[in-house]
Amino acid sequence: MKGLRKVLTPFAPDQSGAVSVLYNLGGLIVVIDAGGCTGNICGFDEPRWQNSKSAIFSAGLRDMDAILGRDELLVKKTIDAATRIDCNFIALIGTPVPATIGTDYRALKRMIENKTDIPVLSIATNGMRLYDEGEAMAYKELADVFADGSSSAASVTLGQTPLTYGNSFVDVTIEQMRNISNSGEVIAASASGLSAAMGLGLDHKILSTPALKYLNEDLSGKVLVCHDEVFGKTLRDNGVDLDIATFFTLHDEIRKEGDKKITEEDEFTAMVYSGGYDAVVADKCLMDLIPEYEGRFIDAPCFAVSGRM
Repeated sequence: MKGLRKVLTPFAPDQSGAVSVLYNLGGLIVVIDAGGCTGNICGFDEPRWQNSKSAIFSAGLRDMDAILGRDELLVKKTIDAATRIDCNFIALIGTPVPATIGTDYRALKRMIENKTDIPVLSIATNGMRLYDEGEAMAYKELADVFADGSSSAASVTLGQTPLTYGNSFVDVTIEQMRNISNSGEVIAASASGLSAAMGLGLDHKILSTPALKYLNEDLSGKVLVCHDEVFGKTLRDNGVDLDIATFFTLHDEIRKEGDKKITEEDEFTAMVYSGGYDAVVADKCLMDLIPEYEGRFIDAPCFAVSGRM
């Protein structure tokens, strides 16, 4: 049955990906929801929430606020919060509620900027896409708002977030985004980083540094990597004979014959059982999908999939 999940839990959605990129940048992050999406982001999709602080607020929309589109109330509440918090920017993060009622994010951005001198990012995530797309949208909005090419940056890494790589994350900075068009090197560390680099027209290098440690594992024979696409490409570029399966974005720039974008649990199961793979590299929560697999299974956690660091 299409969309049926019997083993895997729902993956982190696009609004969680957007928040992941912005989390440590010193902004006021406003999730436009009634409270549930913000609770999911902080309680389940953001591993740093238990150990570090970030100014993430719910818009607290009541039924009639959403139905009547009371933008003035949202603007007032946002500006009030911004007067109490020292922030570099204000970010408006979309959820299914504003997507359903057709909220004009650019209008909200202008309304807030007209009443404050704080830059505003408007990111029209809708909760229907997966986290990597939300991350890419956040990177693009950061560049659109801050990039001025006033100086240069030695290197910028896009897409190495906790949702993909757990504790091996690398945050961008506002200063890096300000100068990203003049960067000496832009590294696309995941699907979201690659989407962002391509969308911004930047020359880039495709590399997942966290994937390199898996070269110490037994990756002999034919291997299936079910993880982020850049994770898989990095191992392939280092001599591993592998196919890539991913629940997330699979770009033509990376795709080879044998690679597959998958959406269902049984697609992964069928790919493993029919592919003749000597080893599978994936988050261990996927092991329950292939109970009869007799090859080597190498655990590669992906927080967006399993909630494991």
